[in-house]
Amino acid sequence: MTTAGCTPLDLPTPVGAPLLDVRHLAKSFGGVRAVDDISFKVWPGQIVSLIGPNGSGKTTTFNLLSGQLRADAGVVLLEGQALGALAPDRIAACGLARTFQNGRVFGNMTVEENLLIGMHSQLTVQRPFAALRDTPLLRWLSLLAEAAIALARPSAAQREETAAHAAVETQLARFGERLLPRRDQYAYSLSYANRRRTEIGRALALAPRLLLLDEPTAGMNPTETREVLEQIAQLRREGMTVLLIEHKLDLVMTLSDHIVVLDGGHVIAAGQPAAVQRDPAVVEAYLGRGPRKRARRERAMPAAQSAASIVSSAAVTAVDTARAPPASARAPDGAVATAVPHLLELREVDAFYGAVQALTKVSLHVDAAEIVCLLGGNASGKSTTMKTILGLLTPSAGTVAIEGVDATALPTGERIRRGLASVPEARRIFPAMTVTENLLMGAFLVRDRAAIREDLERMFDIFPRLAERPLQLAGTMSGGEQQMLAMARALMSRPRLICMDEPTMGLAPIFVERVLDTITTINRQGVSVFMVEQNATLALTIADRGYVIRHGAIVLSKPAQALLHDPAVQDAYLGRRESETAS
Repeated sequence: MTTAGCTPLDLPTPVGAPLLDVRHLAKSFGGVRAVDDISFKVWPGQIVSLIGPNGSGKTTTFNLLSGQLRADAGVVLLEGQALGALAPDRIAACGLARTFQNGRVFGNMTVEENLLIGMHSQLTVQRPFAALRDTPLLRWLSLLAEAAIALARPSAAQREETAAHAAVETQLARFGERLLPRRDQYAYSLSYANRRRTEIGRALALAPRLLLLDEPTAGMNPTETREVLEQIAQLRREGMTVLLIEHKLDLVMTLSDHIVVLDGGHVIAAGQPAAVQRDPAVVEAYLGRGPRKRARRERAMPAAQSAASIVSSAAVTAVDTARAPPASARAPDGAVATAVPHLLELREVDAFYGAVQALTKVSLHVDAAEIVCLLGGNASGKSTTMKTILGLLTPSAGTVAIEGVDATALPTGERIRRGLASVPEARRIFPAMTVTENLLMGAFLVRDRAAIREDLERMFDIFPRLAERPLQLAGTMSGGEQQMLAMARALMSRPRLICMDEPTMGLAPIFVERVLDTITTINRQGVSVFMVEQNATLALTIADRGYVIRHGAIVLSKPAQALLHDPAVQDAYLGRRESETAS
């Protein structure tokens, strides 16, 4: 992807002192060495990218630089100042701002208020004695002074507040129609892409000397990705220094002045984009051993289950029973008299967020042993559909049925008992729990202890990466590892149908392959899959059928192979820059 004005700068060899100097950085989680002796430098005005497969140590490095984690060894210098002993807010005040892999905004604040939070460390009149905030006892002097100024609102504080709002206006203007008209909207009501833009705007409001962007385009479609690329290129033209984590290599190669490649916590390559792109070690580590042609999934379930079966014999029996009509539905001679009910069906569903209609007469179904995907751009209604299926949003009209039984009014827990499971967007694992504890949470409704132990072993067979780190805190794992954990946790409930929301979002290509292979394996063992996915091509290569949703309404419904080659998908899926609705 190359965009006018976004060609990499042909910069001379950097001279002078680096803005960021990372020396021999190391961090372990239990017995896992997540970052191992990493060193690199970033000079003023550069865009430097950290790339590598999921689990290579990229986000851990960001967490060490920004103070979310303390390093076991090594030094981080920002303009010669050591950051290792500083708290995250002090590091931000030193001029380092960041975004997060899964996006973090204050949902109950407006867009403008989120950006004003980014200005907080720059306030001086409203934050007297700020230097005392880290000092025991004396920190109360700072807090009391801030409270007094907030109540009295002297003229100097009012002038500072006015200047802060003007600075926020400047940052909002970067995003044009995407954020400016939504400045007074609560962040929770925004589309995923606009929440990411709000987070970037908040980081820029801090006026940082170094901006850390952790997968800023994850979950965005090509049009949205191109916009972010142009905005980052503009930041460089303004002199901003950026350290970037990104899996979209075309964007990385277009933007970067220098690339550092990580694998297994080590730096395996570093240099200019063209050289890194040709490095065989980089190709193998980041992309795997070359693309594989994915075999089409067999439509029939295998007669016998493999040793690595991911569902119990009882669950497979239940699926086989569901696929066959009940005895009451058969004529005396054994002929089928009544159609088998769909495993899941939505009939003419309408859903609202307040006065905004998010779904309009949505009808779709999933049958036993099927993979069905729901495609659409951001704010098209995909996540709203998923929430409706899981009982997180009650439709205003229409029906949600499980095996032909009306489940519209059933709570989420009861739907789980009836065989639904969820792999939510952004994984939503329990970060303060270990891998094993997360898996056990998935089996919360299972009462057979022997079956739980059996399923734990089965999950570790299917996901060897999890077997290597059963006692690691889930919050310290990479995005790809967390995605595996989320899938395994869902399987622990022995579901009939798994609902997956953006399962490949933010994953390196090699991990995308693994996730898709796992989905097909799950399906071969008798579990149906309903998948919401941005990447239409990937989803359709493994699906039986697909639906395309736009502006809250189903606009296409065909077999997957037909959709894969349907020119109408591009327009319906990518959409145009039209007004946005909640998704």
